[in-house]
Amino acid sequence: MDADKKAFYRYNSFAMEPWDGPALLAFSDGRYTGAVLDRNGLRPSRYYLTSQNYLYMASEVGVCTAKPEDIVQKGRLKPGRMLLVDTELKLFKTDVEIKKEIVSLRPVQQWVQNQITLEDLYANHDSVTSTELNPNTLSKTAVDTKATGIMEWDRRLPCFGWTVETINLLIAPMIKTKKEALGSMGNDAPLACLSRFTPLIYDYFKQLFAQVTNPPIDPFREKIVMSLACPIGPAGNMLEPNADWTKRLILDQPILSLSDMEVIKATQYKGWKAKVIDITFPRSAGVSGLVTRLDAVCLEAAKAVRNGFSFIILSDRNVNSNRVPISAALAQGSVHHHLINEKLRMSTALVVETGEVREVHQLCVLLGYGADAICPYLVYESVGLVISLGLLDTPMTEGEIFENYRSACARGISKVMAKMGISTLQSYKGAQIFEAVGLGQEVIDKCFTGTASRLGGTNFEVLGYEAFVRQSLAYESSGGDFYIANNPGSFYWRSGGEQHVNDPNAIADLQDASKMNNKHAYTKYSDGTDKNARACTLRGQLEFVFSKEPVTLEEVEDAASIVKRFATGAMSFGSLSYESHSTLAQAMNKIGAKSNSGEGGESPERYTDKEICSSIKQIASGRFGVTSSYIAHCDDLQIKMAQGAKPGEGGELPGYKVTKDIAENRHSIIGVGLISPPPHHDIYSIEDLAQLIYDLKSANPKARISVKLVSEVGVGVVAAGVAKGKSEHITISGHDGGTGASSWTGVKHAGLPWELGVAETHQTLVLNDLRSRVVIQADGQLRNGKDVVIAALLGADEFAFSTAPLIALGCTMMRKCHLNTCPVGVATQDPVLRKKFAGKPEYVVNFFFLLAEEIREIMAKLGFKNFQDMIGRSDKLTATVPLHDKAALLEYEPILTCANKLRPGINIVGGSVPQDFNLETRIDNDVIKKAHSVIEGHSKECHIEMAITNIDRTFGATLSYEISMKYGELGLPPGSSINIKLVGSAGQAFCAFLAQGVHVELEGDANDYVGKGLSGGEIVVYPPKNSRPGYDTEKNIIVGNVCLYGATSGKAFFRGQTAERFCVRNSGATAISEGCGDHGCEYMTGGIAVVLSLTGRNFAAGMSGGLAFVYDIAKEFEPKCNVETVDLESVTEEEDMTLLFDLLTEFKAKTGSEVAEKILSQWPASLTNFVKVFPREYRRALDDQKKEAEQLKELEATTPTFTIEGVAGDDEDNVEDKNAQLAVESHEVHEDIVNVSDISQKPLKLENRTLSTGSLNIEDLEDVVKDQLHGRRESVNLIASDKVDKVRGFVRYRRSKNAYRKAENRSKDWKEIFDHKAIRRGLQVQAARCMDCGVPFCQSNNGCPLGNIIPKWNDLVFHGNWKEALYQLLQTNNFPEFTGRVCPAPCEGACVLGINNDPVTIKNIENNIIEHAWNQGWIKPELPSHRTGKRVAIVGSGPAGLAAAAQLNKAGHLVTVYERADRIGGLLRYGIPSMKLEREILDRRLKLMEEEGITFKAGVEVGVTLPATDLINEYDAVLLTCGATWPRDLPIPGRNLNGIHFAMNFLRTWQSKQMTLNGKDKQTEFDEALMQSMAKGKDVVVIGGGDTGNDCIGTSLRQGAKSITSFEILPESPPGRADDNPWPTWPKIMRVDYGHEEVAVKMGKDPRHYCIMSKEFVDDGNGNVCGVKTVKVDWKKDKTGRWNMTVLPDTDELYKCDLVLLAMGFLGPEKSVVKELSIDCDPRSNMKTPPNKYNTSVPKVYAAGDCRRGQSLVVWAITEGRQAARQIDLDLTGSTSLAGPGGIRLAPKYMRHYGQQDAKIEE
Repeated sequence: MDADKKAFYRYNSFAMEPWDGPALLAFSDGRYTGAVLDRNGLRPSRYYLTSQNYLYMASEVGVCTAKPEDIVQKGRLKPGRMLLVDTELKLFKTDVEIKKEIVSLRPVQQWVQNQITLEDLYANHDSVTSTELNPNTLSKTAVDTKATGIMEWDRRLPCFGWTVETINLLIAPMIKTKKEALGSMGNDAPLACLSRFTPLIYDYFKQLFAQVTNPPIDPFREKIVMSLACPIGPAGNMLEPNADWTKRLILDQPILSLSDMEVIKATQYKGWKAKVIDITFPRSAGVSGLVTRLDAVCLEAAKAVRNGFSFIILSDRNVNSNRVPISAALAQGSVHHHLINEKLRMSTALVVETGEVREVHQLCVLLGYGADAICPYLVYESVGLVISLGLLDTPMTEGEIFENYRSACARGISKVMAKMGISTLQSYKGAQIFEAVGLGQEVIDKCFTGTASRLGGTNFEVLGYEAFVRQSLAYESSGGDFYIANNPGSFYWRSGGEQHVNDPNAIADLQDASKMNNKHAYTKYSDGTDKNARACTLRGQLEFVFSKEPVTLEEVEDAASIVKRFATGAMSFGSLSYESHSTLAQAMNKIGAKSNSGEGGESPERYTDKEICSSIKQIASGRFGVTSSYIAHCDDLQIKMAQGAKPGEGGELPGYKVTKDIAENRHSIIGVGLISPPPHHDIYSIEDLAQLIYDLKSANPKARISVKLVSEVGVGVVAAGVAKGKSEHITISGHDGGTGASSWTGVKHAGLPWELGVAETHQTLVLNDLRSRVVIQADGQLRNGKDVVIAALLGADEFAFSTAPLIALGCTMMRKCHLNTCPVGVATQDPVLRKKFAGKPEYVVNFFFLLAEEIREIMAKLGFKNFQDMIGRSDKLTATVPLHDKAALLEYEPILTCANKLRPGINIVGGSVPQDFNLETRIDNDVIKKAHSVIEGHSKECHIEMAITNIDRTFGATLSYEISMKYGELGLPPGSSINIKLVGSAGQAFCAFLAQGVHVELEGDANDYVGKGLSGGEIVVYPPKNSRPGYDTEKNIIVGNVCLYGATSGKAFFRGQTAERFCVRNSGATAISEGCGDHGCEYMTGGIAVVLSLTGRNFAAGMSGGLAFVYDIAKEFEPKCNVETVDLESVTEEEDMTLLFDLLTEFKAKTGSEVAEKILSQWPASLTNFVKVFPREYRRALDDQKKEAEQLKELEATTPTFTIEGVAGDDEDNVEDKNAQLAVESHEVHEDIVNVSDISQKPLKLENRTLSTGSLNIEDLEDVVKDQLHGRRESVNLIASDKVDKVRGFVRYRRSKNAYRKAENRSKDWKEIFDHKAIRRGLQVQAARCMDCGVPFCQSNNGCPLGNIIPKWNDLVFHGNWKEALYQLLQTNNFPEFTGRVCPAPCEGACVLGINNDPVTIKNIENNIIEHAWNQGWIKPELPSHRTGKRVAIVGSGPAGLAAAAQLNKAGHLVTVYERADRIGGLLRYGIPSMKLEREILDRRLKLMEEEGITFKAGVEVGVTLPATDLINEYDAVLLTCGATWPRDLPIPGRNLNGIHFAMNFLRTWQSKQMTLNGKDKQTEFDEALMQSMAKGKDVVVIGGGDTGNDCIGTSLRQGAKSITSFEILPESPPGRADDNPWPTWPKIMRVDYGHEEVAVKMGKDPRHYCIMSKEFVDDGNGNVCGVKTVKVDWKKDKTGRWNMTVLPDTDELYKCDLVLLAMGFLGPEKSVVKELSIDCDPRSNMKTPPNKYNTSVPKVYAAGDCRRGQSLVVWAITEGRQAARQIDLDLTGSTSLAGPGGIRLAPKYMRHYGQQDAKIEE
């Protein structure tokens, strides 16, 4: 572009943004007639210029009858170009002539020199700091040095709503990769209008996106049309062009650095000045202060503009403990609209300086509502903090960090703009391309005028309250749990945090129901899903209006019919493993439902296998594997306009998931990531979508054509257009779906709930009498019968399920699909992990039939017999009682409007009126008749000649369908051919999907989409032979846009120019043209393209495979080529020379090309003008193939091995086998699975040499990798990586087995049984096995009751951040040293890894964190900063009482703990043997608690020595934590004999003796006590199992028992989970605990006997027990599933014994206090409290622990104590800052009550 034209465009951009959108604009004033095409060249514009000086222009050729010999030129209007005809002077003006004339009208080159840049401001800036200003400077903020972690060091972070997830999942990846972070499995978190966790205002906004009415564009491959540059500042009058227009500040992009901000604030350049306006308000103003300050900000801004301020800077930097920030979006939006109303907006720039904004969506909201520039200062300052703390893995300079973050933002903003089809920030800024969900009209009117918000919702009062909550939680640092900032889990489910639709209970119950066809489990799942949906979704706010006249279940349509309305969602092979993808298809085919292939295609061998063929084949923009045969073999063809997780974007598959199979299936290159282009090639408008619908119907006349849309405002109108475009089926997808890789911006913030979309679509189609033509499908997080029925009542006919069937197959919602590390083999291509797939079709079948039966039950209650009668009956829905005040603000009229009342009497039976495609008029029908003998194999070839016109669209597709149905993917058999000669102008999609064996020759020209999806056929197009002499074919257009889109094989020869996007996504065809337009060979992954003349711009963008050769005689090609992925080379290889020569020869022969003839005549000299376009990834793939071949040859001679002798395992685990594979594969060597615990004992073999690991002094794996705790490193590597692998640690490393000391040693002493040293050595490796699950079951109800933040502290231990790990641990658990020793670790039982492997080591890591902290001196007394004056008495000093005491003291209350025993500790002191919990550990903690201000009183038995009523009178609250100490007895004959004791009495007695040994000769005293011990020299029988029984065994052994026998009445547990013991419930499997192992080692056998029942205790004649008579029993299930016990005859046996210990559990609390206070009890004799509460029937009296819930675990007792304390604090003070489950705090203590008072604590 010449300088004058460039200046002209730049000059005009100061006044008006560029115009975007696919359009051909024609205009005329009577004299002049002209046209202009959009900048992206999406619309076709073809013209003929004749010798008679006539110009014919239209959107396609074939509309005029000009004779070939009269045509001088066949041209096209190029992207952004114009043409003009002056009818008076009879002149035809080209774009160059027109613009040359226009740009010379004014001195724009001179005027643009007035523009101002940031560099100008810097150059004229008087520095206000002593240091030199750097635009990339990152500030180091002052921090709270007493804080615990990154979120706590800078209190502004939580104040602005930042979380650990924000930094880890969003900010860090942006800085490291310059891209937005990827996520997977959609978004199942609550809508902002339903959330209890104070979401920011940005979360209410959903990005709008283009679908059908205009196209999205590709911001990366077609970035030549993208720009973030903007002029800002006072703008001139666009109606008065002058030099002042350009006196504005040009920003290359809108993200400012700290230094940029400083310069702008201080600038006085050319009279400019900036006004900083504070957007915080005083806390003392209360909630209403938000609106008051917002009004003041608007007035201040208007006043500043009137006073000549060129920059208005809205800043929240004044935030502190006394000032609350107003959301930057509220401030920006309100000021923007206020200035518009005051007619001042164009007189200033609005700049936002905010700590709130950090992610792309938030930036886009600010820009969309008028921000000119943004300085996200807290991002820079917090990253500076991360650097100073050493938390950034990769060392970077400040400049790199700033540039990387800004680049990621720019990339993300471009992507958001592009999904709406907007390519410049000038067009996007202020355009408000959003819809709000659940935001009240008062907020919209004031701040976001004109934005759609259909449901009303959150008002300023709520927004103000939530701002207060965030600020209070951030700056409150005493009186509660403030170790870490809140992380409620917006992305990943976290215990106690945001509810998610897919929580651990729902997943577990669904899997149990599906696997076992368990109706009870399904009911639990459905009920839980309803609860989750109520907290998260719009449908959850609706309930049914049941009929007063219900029908019986027998009258309702059967389940087998209902399931036929179901389909699986579009989930691709590639995202999913082959096993899961094919299993879904198999299941759906079994029940007559439909599976959807997704856009990734399907392997051809599945097409004809009716068991595993996908009924629905998806056609997306990537055209992966879309061939004639693919299209032919299906029932539905679905056009993917948009996808729920990423509307407006293409699908994404990371390179490491593109394996050989995937690459072959998708016709791409191994290891190259695949991103489908946005759908703008052949679906850029409704007309083109209609064409594609016609294409597909022609290519498979029997298939139903579907279009997938995503819910957004206006989708109903779009659907109406789609219906008119002849679609037969429309899917409305919700915002929350998606399985594969997507950016978090798309996952969380694009699209709307399907409830809105389905309702709008149904209503609009009914209003336009189109409903009967199409079937509507609802898609997006459908879970249970209620979801389906609501969708039907809103208007859906069919229902797509994605996540639910995946969960049924074993998916655990890891959200690691994009990382290829799915541990259950569902969403991975890793061969090792794929082997772990255990799903079966029956599981999915079971799920859908259980679902259908639930639907039938609802239908019966609603009064519907037939499903069809239910569709559209939204009058059967009403709003339910809201969960909280915020939800109560929503209005549901737009959803619940009944379409039948809008236009009564309309046929709404979807698909009952067939769409008319007029297929009977296709000329293909004639061709098929003439070619019948060849198709049927009766003859080898046929020759057909006929004329063609532009109304003959999609020629050849139906012929190819017939061939594909008979011969499949390969087309006609070798030697057979159908040869067709045509004359004329062909219609759209000429020869689309042309099959192998069909040869089509066209003399004439053609329109767009020639050879789309070419599937082996051959196309030859050349000009009429009677064309005008001198007609230069290389200067004239012969075919239109988007030729060979998605071609997979075949040949195409075009004698003439092709238009834009030639060979886009070509993946296998060979094509030659004599020139092409812009974007040639875009996304090309295979095949060969030869261009014999000029190309357009952006050639080879995104090209990753195949080869292109360009004849560049003018040497103009290089600047037009996008070389990001390709290299440009000369043609020097003999192979290339031969290929080119042969192709040119063939091309000349078939087309008569004079261009080819000339090149060949100068051969080989003409080769110097050819440029070879060689994709780098293709070169890499070819090199890999060569290396693989060479390695195979070497492997035949010798195979290097690398083994560890004695490491057991199956084939996939075997190190030697794996390394043999690695000799062939180019994968990482460290894919070996290493048994960490065994490695030190095994010799190492390396290249046939054996080295003893002992000689190398290697203790374990930690010695050969970097140990971040001790900083040591050895030079020997047992694995290829020099660091521990966290991403695949769960695959590579085995669980350590060395938790205990050796049995023969530990059984001789009373020291702790744990081998702490060995455990500590392997911790980093063990922590690497933790996968940081998207749904961490270790935190679930089946896992840790405390909600320990296990994934986080495991990760911190892995990275060596022990102190932060400690604070994560203390946030949820007061006593990790207790649980880390005595807890049976239900968290490990629920670990996802435990499904098919050993679970993660959790308990040992927990214990090591706290012990390391004690050793480092980090655990110190923390006295409350204030006292409330409230007094609380706690009765019982067990784990529940101590936990409650610690929490209440932390809250500032005065706490006194009463204990009836002589020492404090309860169960911890007397019920747990010292070899499990040393008393020093307990005493250490008790001493700390005393130093913190807690009072302990031992030897006081409340209810006996001290009346409980005295406590009630003296204290403000009394908490009973007296445990369940009433033991279960065994009332059989002989029970009164001496020598029979309750287990706890036995343990307590011994513990008491041990604690009284305090004389000078302690060992002597101990020996004497041991000689007098109960078990010394006796035959001991322990009746009962469990931990207590095991402790009795271990204690008896150490006391010197002669023999030990254990009776358990239940059967021996299986080695693995039984069917009725599904994961993640506690695994009831055979375990050998410490006591069992010790007896087995010492006495030769395990002491346990199973299925044995005691009948009588035998008397020795002196009143002492001498034996136990027993009998064997058997257990069997009855028809109801209950276990029944029967006594086996003739199995009586007498066991000799001197001591019997009864360890059969406990019945409840002792009754003294219960009776004194008359406390209500439940049927199990436990103290009764309301559900999820701790207050008893007596005022001021609370109960927690085993006395309330029954006998349980220590970890449950601590949980109970903590949550009881939380309720007591709330009741005493009106609010609480004590944490709930998962360490989450809901509200600060001094905020007013709002909504629900407390989070529900599940039990």
